[in-house]
Amino acid sequence: MEWLVDHNQVVSIAVQIVTAFVWLVYLQLLLQNFRRERRSKLLLTRVAGGHERGHLMLGNMGAEPIFVKALLADLVVDGKTYHSIASDSGGFAPFGDSQPDESIKGPLNTAEYRDLGRISDLVDVALEFSSLPDDAKEMETVVFTVLAESSRDNILVAGRLSLDVYNAGEHQRFLPQSLSTEQLRSFRKRRELASRLEEMLEQEARAYLTGEDGKRRGRGAELGQLRLKQRGDGRQTKAPHEAAE
Repeated sequence: MEWLVDHNQVVSIAVQIVTAFVWLVYLQLLLQNFRRERRSKLLLTRVAGGHERGHLMLGNMGAEPIFVKALLADLVVDGKTYHSIASDSGGFAPFGDSQPDESIKGPLNTAEYRDLGRISDLVDVALEFSSLPDDAKEMETVVFTVLAESSRDNILVAGRLSLDVYNAGEHQRFLPQSLSTEQLRSFRKRRELASRLEEMLEQEARAYLTGEDGKRRGRGAELGQLRLKQRGDGRQTKAPHEAAE
């Protein structure tokens, strides 16, 4: 007791240091738990088998809703990687006759899933919009990357699944390289993916703005043509006063 009385200042400082250390550990655990709860987690997986009739499924296992924006595809052909897109984002619509609610794009709540389509169809779309050389022979791997936007902020969230392609006679099999989906959370990766999406939009603009004669199309469409298109689709528009009645 005499030692404690004689060294009370030292003991007090030591207790304060230990208390501060405990609080720092406690705050660190709270911060990690908070970040884990708000962290996005996208899951990509095969369903209905690994053959060409199998489908690619997307699940949102994060704590917040997301808005799916695009499905990118990287094709490894003859040892080289070619970038492409496998969704209706950027104006490239693999399912042209689909209704809007059947699109790959759209909101996805937490703990919900969405069928992104048949794997072979997604590969066909990616091949159509890729810049493969005419002498390309063999596809080795296809990498699907889903891009979404979180409701928390405007930054992209992304998940990636790599599938090796094997020939089984007249059929193809798509086998994943890993059991889990790679989560792309780094700022650099998300910046690269956002740049790729912008590049796709620019390619779409260049394709549509260039006419068959090679000249740039002018902006605007004739109202008569738009009305004829609506009537041809079986849709009729009403004037505001008619809709109010």
